[in-house]
Order: sequence, then structure tokens, then C-alpha cells
Amino acid sequence: MITSPNQQPTTYTTNESTIGKQALAVIRWPFTNRLSSPVWLALRLYIAWIWFQMGISKLQAGWLTSDPVGAMFKLIEKGSIAVPLPFYRGVASALLDAGVSPMISHSMPFLELAVALSLATGVLVPAAAVGAILLNINIILSGIGTPAFDGPIIASEVLFLMSYRVVGGIGFERLAGCILSAALNLVRPARKQAVVSSQKS
Repeated sequence: MITSPNQQPTTYTTNESTIGKQALAVIRWPFTNRLSSPVWLALRLYIAWIWFQMGISKLQAGWLTSDPVGAMFKLIEKGSIAVPLPFYRGVASALLDAGVSPMISHSMPFLELAVALSLATGVLVPAAAVGAILLNINIILSGIGTPAFDGPIIASEVLFLMSYRVVGGIGFERLAGCILSAALNLVRPARKQAVVSSQKS
């Protein structure tokens, strides 16, 4: 078949466009197709196990009855712990002056366990991923974390955000939604009855 020179660029452009669309579809597949849910489940459980270990280790180390974060902030403020960005020394000093380090120490194990529970069950995974990213960044800025270890974890959590449509495809999010909906339905009539009773009185 003979084609004119003017037709060839159009043919090539069409082929390139088709290949581009196919490549884009392949890239988007794990982030949009429910068949990729088992892959996300495996990654979720792996990252959840890491967070679970960190939370449990803090509980065993007595974070609920001591203030390790305060001690760490003092070392950061003095320069005993090297931090990747100097501004974090000011952050540590401000948090010490505000007296919030005990609260951070006591809440940290529960925050890490909450992230682990969310990732393991598939309930509110995007929200847990945002919280986990913030925790990881803080760990790196404080100088006790490393990009080599925390970097891949952050990358996984970013992928959880990108796959928000299917990342919880295998899990208990629907069940949790049904339970919450049923609980709200029980509460609403009681609230209405209380309002009516107060109006009559």
C-alpha cells in the first residue's frame, strides 16, 4: 500500500498516541483497578508490621511513664544529636519551652499503633498514610531516622495515597462503615426524642 508523504506523519502520530495511551493505562492499572488489591494488601501488611513493632517497642521501653522525646529534644537543642536541617533545633527548643514533650512521648506509641491498625485492616488508609508520612518526616528531621530506612517507607505511604480508590479493597472498611452507619441511626432517633422532650417541657 502506497501512502503519500503527507499521510505518513498522521499515521505515526496516531500510533504514538495509541502506544502512549496503552502505557498510561498500564501505569494507572495498579492505582485504579480492584484486581490490584492483593498487591496493596501485601504492602499494607508489611508497612503495618513495621509501625506495629515501633509502637510496641516504645510501650515496652516505658514511653507512657517517662519522657524520651523531651530528653531527645534537649540533646538536639544542645547539638549532641546531628539533625539534617538546622531549623529543627529551634523547633525542639520551642517544644521544650511549651512543655509538650511528655504529651508527645505518651501519645507516640498509640499513634504508631493506630497507623499499624489502619493499614492492617484497610480502614481509613489514606488518612493513616498522611499521618505516617508526617511521623516519618519528623523522625528524619529529629536525626534519629535515616532516608535509607524511612525513605522507602515514605514512598510506600505515598503510593497508598495515590491508590486511594483501591488500596483498601481487601479489608474491613465497608464493615466499619456499616457499623458506624448503624450506630448513627441508633443515636439520631434518641437525639430527636430528646429535642422533642425539651421543647414540650
